[in-house]
Amino acid sequence: MARAILERALEERPDDVAVALLLQDAELGAAGGEPQRLFERARERAAGEGGFLAHLLVARLERDRTAALAAARAAIAADPSNPWGHYAEAFLLAAGGDWTLAQASNARALELDGGHRAAARLEAALLSRAGKLDAAITALRAWLDAVESDPRVEPSARVDARLDLAHLLVLARKDDDALAELARLPEAEGASLRNACLEAAALQGLGRPLQALAASERAATAEPGALVPLVQQALLQQHHLHDPQAARALWERVLESEASRAGLGPLIEALRARVALERSRPKAP
Repeated sequence: MARAILERALEERPDDVAVALLLQDAELGAAGGEPQRLFERARERAAGEGGFLAHLLVARLERDRTAALAAARAAIAADPSNPWGHYAEAFLLAAGGDWTLAQASNARALELDGGHRAAARLEAALLSRAGKLDAAITALRAWLDAVESDPRVEPSARVDARLDLAHLLVLARKDDDALAELARLPEAEGASLRNACLEAAALQGLGRPLQALAASERAATAEPGALVPLVQQALLQQHHLHDPQAARALWERVLESEASRAGLGPLIEALRARVALERSRPKAP
C-alpha cells in the first residue's frame, strides 16, 4: 500500500529526492536479503539516463565504497546545486575515515539547504569526532528538536540520536543533563545495554557509585557477556566502593570473556584487566 502511494507520488514528482529515497527504502524492505535485482536496475538507469537521482540511488545501494563515491560524485556533477549529492559524498567519506573531506562536503550540503535533516545529523557526528563537544551537543539538540514530529524520521533514529546526545553530555561532564536525556527515552529502551551503561557512567560522574553499580548490572543483564558493563563494575568496585576482592573477580571475568573475542576493543580491556589483576596480587614479603 505505502509502496504504491510512493510510486504514484514519484510519477507526479520525478525529481523529488525525499520520495525517491523513501521508495527505495520500501523496495529494499520488500527485497529482504536479496537486493541484487534492485541494484542492477538502478545501475542500468544511471548508465542510461545519467541523471542526478539515478546516480544518487546507485550510491546508496553500492557496497563498494569507491564505486559508491564515484556514483555520489556523478550525482554532484549532474546537479551541483542539490544538497543530497554533497551529503551522500560526505557520508561515504566519513564512513571511510576521511573526516576533513567529509566535513567540507557536508558543509556544502548545509550551505545549499540549512534545514537538510540528514546533513544536520551528520554535522553533529563530525563535530563530535573532531572533539568539539559543546558544538556537537548544540547541533544534536537542534536536530532532535527539528525532527520531533517529522514522520519521515524513524523513531529508532531519534532514540539513537538521544543516546548519542547522552553520551556526549557524559563526555562533557554534564551528567545531570545526560540523565535527563536518558529519562526521555521510551520505556522499552530503559533496559538496553547502551542506555544502562550511559546511566551508570553519569551516576558515577555524580558520585553515586551504588546506583551506578546497579545500572551497570542492568546493562550486563541486557546483554550477557558484554565487556563494557563488566569493566564498569570492576572500576566501581576497585576505585569507588573499595572492594578489591569483588574487583578482582570482575577483572577475571573480563579476561575470560576476552578470550573468545577478536578486535582491538576486547584486547585493550584485557590488557587493562591484566594490569589490574597484577596490581591486586599480594606483594612478596
